[in-house]
Amino acid sequence: MLNVFSRFISRLPLPVAMAFGRCLGWIWYYLIPIRRKEALHNINRAMGRELTRDEQRIAIRELFAHFAMYIVEILRIPHMSLEENRKLVQIDGWEHVDAARARGKGVILVATHLDNVDLGGCSMAMRGAPIAVVVKEMSKAAEQFISSVRKNTGVIIINRKGTKNYIKELLAENKIVTLVIDQHLAKHRSIVCDFFGELAATTPAPARFAFETGATIIPAVINRKAKDGHHHVKVSPAFHLETPHEDMEENIRHNTERLNRIAEEWIREAPNQWWWFHRRWKVQDNPEGWDIPDALLKQVASASDNR
Repeated sequence: MLNVFSRFISRLPLPVAMAFGRCLGWIWYYLIPIRRKEALHNINRAMGRELTRDEQRIAIRELFAHFAMYIVEILRIPHMSLEENRKLVQIDGWEHVDAARARGKGVILVATHLDNVDLGGCSMAMRGAPIAVVVKEMSKAAEQFISSVRKNTGVIIINRKGTKNYIKELLAENKIVTLVIDQHLAKHRSIVCDFFGELAATTPAPARFAFETGATIIPAVINRKAKDGHHHVKVSPAFHLETPHEDMEENIRHNTERLNRIAEEWIREAPNQWWWFHRRWKVQDNPEGWDIPDALLKQVASASDNR
């Protein structure tokens, strides 16, 4: 069914397909109140001092439109030529990746769920980059379709089982491993950090792998440039690890917090393109049983008092 719909969507002129996506997103905004309320709650808790209530509602309405366009774009990727991809997705700063790979120890590309992160990764792969991504469990049909889209563009798939060793192998082969840092994770796979002034379970994987393998961390973000399907990938200079502590775990935490600050700035620049409907602050809502440093608790409490 998804393959049939993919062919249909791909035959539509791009402006028509994007208009269809936007309209679908606006319909979802009104028909899925649970997701809408969750998104509005989350953007207010993170950016309530920076955006008015009206600005928040506009951003979330736009987010639903962007998310529907994201789905339309994923469906179009299997039928997208390299020439079309180059016209739609502008990638700047790739020289930072080339410089990092010249060291021969691999690259950890740090990303977030802004705009269409899958299109960004597939675009890099289509242009010859040896890029890998950790796949997330989804419904069987969606997982099979998206996995096939990624594989057909050249993306290397990393399954959950044996993830750690496989990532180290890929980095040793000087490949590019994409790690997304902005979603809640289980206790055994995360550390609690500050994200927009609230407690959030955060993956320490980028910093940990960088320390253990010598790979270079490169932050990269994708943003939608216009309503007609054009995007801009901005690849940042290398993220240099800091070691202010004697304890390595504290250094991992320190650098993970620094990466969160980068993610926050990306989101502030385009709040209508980040996936606010995810439950990012489960730890803040229910901190019992989580390992939370006292200093972090005080920091978050102070931020809350200042709101």
